[in-house]
Amino acid sequence: MNIQHYYLKTADISLNASLTALIPPSFFLLLFFNKFPGVNFIVILIPFVIYSFLCHQMYLLNKQRAAEAVSNYYYKGQAPLSFLEQSSVLIGFLPAPSLRMVIFDPEGMMIGEIRDIKMRKLRWFLPYFIDRFFPKRLGIYDHAENLEASIIIRNKGIEVLSPDSQSREIIEFKKDGSTLLFQNGDMQYAVPKTLLHTDLQVLDDQSNRIARLRKGWMPFEWGKRFKDPNTPVLSFDISLEAKEKRSIYTIIAALFLYRNH
Repeated sequence: MNIQHYYLKTADISLNASLTALIPPSFFLLLFFNKFPGVNFIVILIPFVIYSFLCHQMYLLNKQRAAEAVSNYYYKGQAPLSFLEQSSVLIGFLPAPSLRMVIFDPEGMMIGEIRDIKMRKLRWFLPYFIDRFFPKRLGIYDHAENLEASIIIRNKGIEVLSPDSQSREIIEFKKDGSTLLFQNGDMQYAVPKTLLHTDLQVLDDQSNRIARLRKGWMPFEWGKRFKDPNTPVLSFDISLEAKEKRSIYTIIAALFLYRNH
């Protein structure tokens, strides 16, 4: 997948949602309009129509973004760098029972993904306040859909398993005032609370910033491919090793659960 495919997929999902939202009002109009004429009956249908209209506008917007995105990513037969090797990536979110976070390199190519391992149909319809009580099992995948690790998110901690489940890490988390603390063995990460996660920073145990996720900030060159100016940009300190980056991806996945439920 590349950024154009992402915009087209998002557009298709929005179009399907727009059409689906029209089914209930159409059904009620055909079945009950003669029995319950008047303004009161029409008022009940207005939320469905408004939601359908908004979804259709998102469909048009993402179709336009896909058409405008510049396709200039070529790897000359070589695979792109792993998302654990990149110092800066961009993040997109697709609808999912809990999370489907797509990771792009600055050239617009998908280099990784964090998503529900099993997307059971029932969970699509469960509201957040019910689904949140069940453990979440997510997978971290590379650009070729290979499972790098699985994540089990529970109420008091995160379990990270290798693909063969032979090795295991535990990341415990707690609150310290307005700051979230994540303990991974002898490493501690602090995430100060921000408004709407527009500038989320990850600090090490020495209060040094080692990762940052920002919206509304993007180099001009990247804007030729990423047409949404609010696309989140995740940057890492160049000294971080792959294992630490994976831990930070795990933390961000836990923080952004239900981003597009």
